[in-house]
Amino acid sequence: MKITGILFSIIIMTTIMFLLINKADPNIRIFAIDADSTSFLTYNNSKLKFSIQYPSTWVLTENKLHPELENISSTIEIKTPFEGSQDLLQEEFLISKNKLQENITFDDYVDNALKKFKNEYRDFQLISNNSTMIDNHNGRKLSYSYLAGVDPAIIKLIMEHNIISDGNNVYVLSFGTPPDKYYEYLSIIHKMINSFKILD
Repeated sequence: MKITGILFSIIIMTTIMFLLINKADPNIRIFAIDADSTSFLTYNNSKLKFSIQYPSTWVLTENKLHPELENISSTIEIKTPFEGSQDLLQEEFLISKNKLQENITFDDYVDNALKKFKNEYRDFQLISNNSTMIDNHNGRKLSYSYLAGVDPAIIKLIMEHNIISDGNNVYVLSFGTPPDKYYEYLSIIHKMINSFKILD
């Protein structure tokens, strides 16, 4: 399996797992979280060479997934806090670092991932595929929706991937949630993405 497939399988399967286990209750009132009024911490990882700010109440886990893939792919998980029995969904923000193979360009990497999503995810709907800039690095932002799970637990998800490269490595910043929760976290997620720095 190509590295691109391994990386995105980790991202998507992890997100699906948490979302399907903790299916959201449509009767819960949705509200937007204001990033300006949220306390943030700064996380630095000298090994993976990046830093990011994240909400102080969220839980960060290093390399929780697939440690056997550490030489080709590493993942950091930042999850919303568990708020008791009424909390039916814990969203997570994933940061993955992947070595870019010599024979694959950055655009090839992103296009291959997009083709994989289209082929594998039911009712795949591309929302946007735009250029982006994070920490003075050119990148791509992919947003799409699809249906996950099986009857009677089918759920629609919105996924957002911000993908950038420093030339040798690809960093993927991912977040997924049902549509009715997406805008609740949008301000927080964008502040996290804008704070991301690739370290020398």
